[in-house]
Amino acid sequence: MAFKNILLKSLAIFAVSNAVSAHSWVEEVRKIDLSGAFQGEVGYPMHWQNRTSGFSDKAAQNQILDTKPNPPVCKPIAGAYPAGVNRLTASAGDYIALMYQENGHVTQPFITPRPYRDGLVNIYGTMQHEDGDGINDVLNSWTADGKGGNGKGKLLATHYYDDEQCYQDAGQNFAIEIYAERFKKYGLKDLYCQSDFQLPEDLPETGTYTVMWVWDWPLIVSDTQNTTEIYTSCIEITLEPKKDNSVQAMKFSKDNPINLAGISSQLLNAYEATGLGVGTSPPAAPTTTPAGDSTATADVSATTSAADSTSTSTSKKHHHGIKTVTVTAAAETTTQWKTVTVGGAGNAVQSGTSQTASSSSSSSSTQATSSAASSSPTAPVLNGPISVSKFLKARATGHARREDQP
Repeated sequence: MAFKNILLKSLAIFAVSNAVSAHSWVEEVRKIDLSGAFQGEVGYPMHWQNRTSGFSDKAAQNQILDTKPNPPVCKPIAGAYPAGVNRLTASAGDYIALMYQENGHVTQPFITPRPYRDGLVNIYGTMQHEDGDGINDVLNSWTADGKGGNGKGKLLATHYYDDEQCYQDAGQNFAIEIYAERFKKYGLKDLYCQSDFQLPEDLPETGTYTVMWVWDWPLIVSDTQNTTEIYTSCIEITLEPKKDNSVQAMKFSKDNPINLAGISSQLLNAYEATGLGVGTSPPAAPTTTPAGDSTATADVSATTSAADSTSTSTSKKHHHGIKTVTVTAAAETTTQWKTVTVGGAGNAVQSGTSQTASSSSSSSSTQATSSAASSSPTAPVLNGPISVSKFLKARATGHARREDQP
């Protein structure tokens, strides 16, 4: 019986191996009304690819494996929207959903060691996009108040890649546990993932606003090293005047079909993700929202809450092969971080940017586990306009290590 279960799981992994290697990109852009439901026509990202014969995921995705040369965060503006591929039209303050398929990364998370809920999706926006905008100019540089980095854009939202409801069609292969759980819960053939955000209230009534979807999905090399792997999609939104200038609170309807609506927790909390957690351990959550335009003032009423966004997923066996040991003693520790990138030969090389710090504790109960503990046993407090980039690599309290490590 044990051998049969192992065989079934092996076949399940093989069945989605091609999907897992496909990675992800934004496929559709939807506007969200004040009930939380999608409305209006579908928009598309720059250089959208139709999934028909001849489709290539390499053409659809924008992969960044080395940030040192500061590669462009977007594909070229020229030819981004050929005839028949429409930009989304929206107004300042509108709520937007960026839709993407999980391609096996959510339902098969244990294939490679990755961060909690498969990494972070940072959403940025600018009225001044140029082809020369590099990943280092944007990622962890632009801030919610618009003052970070070169000041050309804003951080609009930060969510986890796994929105905790999406899955891709696996032909009712219920040996894939996360797929089986969500399929049985929602009863749909598949369910797109999404990243939701609100357009800034101070946008003009005309022009083009460029939104950048940046998925930070590093490979965990060790407890203190990650190998860079980033995927981006860029979206041009055509701006139009508001149809109603009155300020109205969103009242999320629980009657919305799940595949035709935004996610209430994301609409309530634009900055729900604060760091790259490990395995089933989430990073610490901030006690307040970073300064800047956000959905925090919206009156979102639904069965889910903001707290749900940082709950653990141990019941889903998320990220097998990683075990977590919790540090019970109070200790003043910091984490030594090194970012490595994959060179042309496929070898890991250390990046030129890293953060180093020391770790100290007098408690014997922490011993070797204290080196990967978070810098504080309590959640960080955010006061005033600051960048969330300072804690985007915060770890959960505890020490996570793959079982094959000593």
